[in-house]
Amino acid sequence: MRKMRLRVLWNMQNRRRRWRKYIIGVLFDKRKQHRLERWYMDKKVRAPHLWEIIVALLLLVVVLSIAIGVLNVDTYGPFILVIAFTSVMAMRMGLGWKEIQQAILSSLQSVLQALLILIMVGMVISTWIQGGIVPSLIYYGLRMIHPNIFLVTIFLVCSICAVATGSSWTIIGTLGIAAIGISQGIGIPVYITAGIVVSAAYFGDKLSPLSDTPNLHCAIVGVNLFENFKNVLRNTLPSYFIALILCVVVGLCYQTENGGSLSEIQLMTETLAENFVISPWLILPVLSVFAVILLKIPAIPGILFMAFIGAFCGIFVQGETIAAVMKTAYSGFVGNTEVEMVNSLLSRGGILSMMPTVLLIFCAVSYGGVLEVSGILQFFLERMMRFVKKDETLITLTVISCVVVNLFAMDNYVTAVICGNMFQDAYVERGLSPLNLTRCLAESASVVSPLIPWNTCGIVVFGMLGISPLQYGPYAFLCWLAPIMVILLSHWKIGLVYLEK
Repeated sequence: MRKMRLRVLWNMQNRRRRWRKYIIGVLFDKRKQHRLERWYMDKKVRAPHLWEIIVALLLLVVVLSIAIGVLNVDTYGPFILVIAFTSVMAMRMGLGWKEIQQAILSSLQSVLQALLILIMVGMVISTWIQGGIVPSLIYYGLRMIHPNIFLVTIFLVCSICAVATGSSWTIIGTLGIAAIGISQGIGIPVYITAGIVVSAAYFGDKLSPLSDTPNLHCAIVGVNLFENFKNVLRNTLPSYFIALILCVVVGLCYQTENGGSLSEIQLMTETLAENFVISPWLILPVLSVFAVILLKIPAIPGILFMAFIGAFCGIFVQGETIAAVMKTAYSGFVGNTEVEMVNSLLSRGGILSMMPTVLLIFCAVSYGGVLEVSGILQFFLERMMRFVKKDETLITLTVISCVVVNLFAMDNYVTAVICGNMFQDAYVERGLSPLNLTRCLAESASVVSPLIPWNTCGIVVFGMLGISPLQYGPYAFLCWLAPIMVILLSHWKIGLVYLEK
């Protein structure tokens, strides 16, 4: 008996030694690495089980909630742990690491241009503040815009500029910051103004031919861009007018209850005039946005051109040195006035300020790539397709799916790709035009994304304005009205486009 136990123990130790040796060989021997990869590639990939879907989708929410709410730590480490755990689950389904890695890299590649734009916008914010452009906008805005019509004015101006530029992030990072400064002076809470700005910016994002979002939607589904705009307008115009009315109502309520103090407005304007050269000419650089459009300059060089204009104003108008401007473009502008409210408003921007946002987007998109390649989201949506019996049910399911995928894929581009490919055949089978699908993508995959705190768009807005989506979300009227309006109009048989027989 004792000999048997010793033999078992010796065999176990032997197996451990062999396994340890094999692991070391896998780590350091390229041939064994390739052999292991081929073993994974040859394995049959199975569909995810229901419990795997639930764990993969809920794990992120639980881990991030504990990290932020209980441990009070940065989200990067917990995010990477979730990605690693989800990758292991994908490997259990038969996927090889090479496939998972390729999916992550493909997802990251899809947002590289957006990340470069984000970095450029950080430079625009800091140089426009240092150059006196944003302070001039705030100064004249405080003196000219009446509080009763402030929110409506901001909503209309940002909507027009967003359609003209096709970049929601540029509008939020320039006009949005100026609007926040004006709202502080006239007594309207900044989270309300932020919601209005975000709402208007994403209105332009889905209706501008220069925006990458509608171009992506049309490319996925295969429809004409301008036919898509005509169809989206059927849904957007009613929700836009409702949002406009809500802006009027909220503006009147806050003017009545929390009217801005004239002494505060005077203090802000005097502080700005003392620390910057304020001139109506400094409002003209805003027109550079339209110059970029008319000259058909691509997004990244166009935004870089706007940053150069801010740097030019900083050197030749504000009297800053070239070294100071370059430092500000990199590390951001730091307010140095005697008024803390003005300092907190103007201390922002720069490449460095965007790095936490860039890292979070990297994590979010990587997680979405793992979910996509493992088939977890697709399998979940296929299960839901069993409940589709009517055309309006398909529209409703598409909108709900876009919102749900946005919650877990954490990027509106990834959401559009997954839902666009998933539902495309279902629309054709029911005789519905693909234009209905692009409208659903525009009104749910796109505009809902800034309302989600951990989505890339919500992260970007928070990084630029310093206001959480949980605060400004209720006042981003167009962002949550749009998906509701799509569902209602489909049930009323309004705006549905059918294929010609």
